[in-house]
Amino acid sequence: MNVNEETRAAVVEAQWAGTRRAWADKLERLGSEDWRAGTIEVLEAAYEDPILRQLYPYTSHGHVNFSSTTRFPYEVAVPFVIPLPDGRFRVMRRDPSAELGEVATAGEAVTLVVTHVPPRLRLAATGLPMEA
Repeated sequence: MNVNEETRAAVVEAQWAGTRRAWADKLERLGSEDWRAGTIEVLEAAYEDPILRQLYPYTSHGHVNFSSTTRFPYEVAVPFVIPLPDGRFRVMRRDPSAELGEVATAGEAVTLVVTHVPPRLRLAATGLPMEA
């Protein structure tokens, strides 16, 4: 791994730690509504996957997204996960927008995301998509 890759890996790892910590704090402060607990479950399951752990995680409205860049506007090449109020998980593709499936566990959602990862996915690049 060269210096640039080490820097990118450190930025991505810091985002994983910060995002997971922020959601754990929210859960502690606001209570364990299913979708909040589901967001944390997806983050934890995704962190355990070596492919997704290369990407920059971010959340919006409780949805868990994975970017191949570390700054907005994020470049999202893989599906995202929506924790549902009933404790299930919906996996969606962004472009073209389509539901890939609804599953019972965060682990199943992560597996479904990984099955739709492009073949040449690499460590998230710092900066904007056009700079990557």
